Amino acid sequence: MRNILFGLFFLTPLISNCQIKPINFTDCKTDQMFVQAEVEPKWNNDTIGLIDYLNKFISDKNLQQVENGIIVIGILIYPDGKTCCYSFSNMTKVELNAEIYREVINKMPNWTAAIQNGGKITFLKQQVLKIKNGKFIIK
Repeated sequence: MRNILFGLFFLTPLISNCQIKPINFTDCKTDQMFVQAEVEPKWNNDTIGLIDYLNKFISDKNLQQVENGIIVIGILIYPDGKTCCYSFSNMTKVELNAEIYREVINKMPNWTAAIQNGGKITFLKQQVLKIKNGKFIIK
C-alpha cells in the first residue's frame, strides 16, 4: 500500500511535469546487444571530454530554456567503436528535438569497445545527461 501511495503522490507529479517521450530509433542495426559486460565501453577521446563534446555539437535552441533537467540517450556502441543513437528520453519541461541528438551521437568519435568473454561486443549504454542552465554538466 505504501508503494502505491508513493507512486501516486511522488512519481505522478514528477512525470506530469516532465516531457517523458521515449523515442526508439530504427536505424541502429544489430542482432544482439549487451547492457552489462566484463569491460564496459569508454569514451576514447583525449582532446575533448564527452560532456564538452555534447555541449559543443548539440545545437538545440530549446536546450537553452532548460534550467534543470535530465535526458537519457541510449547509445549503441559497436565492436569497432562506432556509435548509433538507439533511444532518446526527454525528462525536462521543454520540448527538445530528438533528431538533433541522434545526429550528434551517430557522428561521435569512436569509443573503446566493450569486452565480454575476451571478445568485443555490441553494447547499449544508457547515458544519463544532466542539464543545468542550458548546458550539459557532469552528474
